[in-house]
Amino acid sequence: MVKKTQHTRAFRRQSLIELVLLVVVIVIINILAAQYYKKIDLTEEKRFTLSETSRQLAKKVDDRMYFKVYLEGDNLSSKFKRLRTATVDILREFRDLSGNKIDFEFEDVFKDKTDKEKAEIIKQLEQKGVMSYNDMEIGAEQQKRNLILPAAEVSYGTNKEYVVNLLNTELGRAEETAINKSIEGLEYEIANTIRKCLNKSPKKIAFLYGHGEPDAASTNDLLASLSENYTVDRVLFNLGDTNYLRQFVDLTLQTRNYDTLGKMIVLKSLEKLREYDGLVIIKPTEALQKDEAYILDQFIMHGGKTVWMIDPIMAEHDSLRKNTKAFFPDYNNENLRTLLFNYGVRLNSSLLMDLVCNNIRLNDPQRPGQLIPFPWVYYPLYGFKGNDHPIVKNLEVVWGRYSGTLKPMARKNLQVTNLLLSSDRTKLHDAPAFVDLAIINALNDRKYLQSFKSGTQVAGVLLEGEFKSNFKRPDKIYEFPVKESIQKNSMIVLADGDIGLNFVKRTTGEIYPLGFDRETGRQFANKKFLMNCFDYLFDESGLIEIRTKEISLRLLDRAKIEAPAQEGEMMREKTYWQLINTVVPVLAVILFGILNTLYRRWKYTR
Repeated sequence: MVKKTQHTRAFRRQSLIELVLLVVVIVIINILAAQYYKKIDLTEEKRFTLSETSRQLAKKVDDRMYFKVYLEGDNLSSKFKRLRTATVDILREFRDLSGNKIDFEFEDVFKDKTDKEKAEIIKQLEQKGVMSYNDMEIGAEQQKRNLILPAAEVSYGTNKEYVVNLLNTELGRAEETAINKSIEGLEYEIANTIRKCLNKSPKKIAFLYGHGEPDAASTNDLLASLSENYTVDRVLFNLGDTNYLRQFVDLTLQTRNYDTLGKMIVLKSLEKLREYDGLVIIKPTEALQKDEAYILDQFIMHGGKTVWMIDPIMAEHDSLRKNTKAFFPDYNNENLRTLLFNYGVRLNSSLLMDLVCNNIRLNDPQRPGQLIPFPWVYYPLYGFKGNDHPIVKNLEVVWGRYSGTLKPMARKNLQVTNLLLSSDRTKLHDAPAFVDLAIINALNDRKYLQSFKSGTQVAGVLLEGEFKSNFKRPDKIYEFPVKESIQKNSMIVLADGDIGLNFVKRTTGEIYPLGFDRETGRQFANKKFLMNCFDYLFDESGLIEIRTKEISLRLLDRAKIEAPAQEGEMMREKTYWQLINTVVPVLAVILFGILNTLYRRWKYTR
């Protein structure tokens, strides 16, 4: 009896010591954890580990940066809860790396608000650039429509405010794959916003005009978006324009010889353009002079980067608003075509027709006065499935309008990457192209559809590597100094001048977002695509490489989950997985408790 009592006391004393030691260890671990934070990412694709570029950006934050995230509410569906959780995780990473200079808060701005108040909130936030989304949640018994705001407002210091949209849709829909792409893009979107806040010495980009290019209002959205990361100017460039030549009046004091004066103006023009890191040539409608081509050529040979958005065919939809038929000739711009051919791409004189296309709205023949959508093969849609290049990876669809086509040419030490590719159901109209609205009726003819067999066409390319001057001469004799080549440079050539233009309502001056089709109400990824193009060419931080990060989507088959149990099956697939996720963990804990109790009895009763 005495031995049993002593054994019991010893058991209690040992248990008490173990409890005290456990408490002490837990306290010590918490103290150390507060001082030394370390997280181990065991996921295969390292989804919770920021890239080195993001880490360096976070460490450069020297003032308070605050993220107000609107992806909050009791009505979030499971897929948007995943997006919210991923946003929380990545913001915590940025916060810890910044030494808590980056902070964030999730706010449900719709809570306890009436429908009228919600509409006013949406209007105010959309004016800032916050995109709303109607999430349709389809259940077994009912459908629910939830209005959410998958976006955040970011403030830095006292005068910098930006908006970051967290959702990338596919054709306006946010299915599971679109949510997964959004999660993949979170690091880039947030890191890019941080870059905007920190950018103190931006690259300089000039949008050239003077050859019939669109006015400032038509490129307003693109210029405004680029201005967040770069210094952007619209620069007059036309050697035959009186307004352009006025800036060189002082040169007349140096010479009265017109030939000498002309040469001085050309060289001075090149000197002025070289103050910029890059040039944008967007939809010129008038031909380049030879001297102007020389200036652009030498700008490139001295390291300047260029983005070309060129219409090969003189096609405008406004022509079809007045008449149902129109002939569209090609632009007579031989010097520009020669430049591009020399650099490695031929601008074809053809108009692209693609059965994968956007719609236009026309009068319903059955109901006069009613507008309905019809597919318009001259509005090709460019998708990027399977393309892993950072410019287009995970990008939504880009909308083209009367696009042309390109032919990449083989050049030594030059790498060509196709950016804009049509579907394989295409047809080409050589210039002069005859366009008739009646083609909409022909699209119901199976025989006519079979004529779309030109295959996949190239409408945009990235050129990287060595470029040789178009003005290189074997005899070395030329009236201007020529740098004959550059070993490493890059440019982007797009056979669609409208791809970078936003619509302007001329009666009111209202400017629509770039890529927004006011007829169908669809928002395309034109702006994102072009912003990626510029970031790839001009951003030296390597931020664009983050977009190649992939997160594997490991989802159950929804069709099997919702399907009823088949004959001979004990339970539905849905019930099976519910049991696996709820009952099995509980049974595992109970089994562990039983085994632990049996072990302790065996240990202390020996």
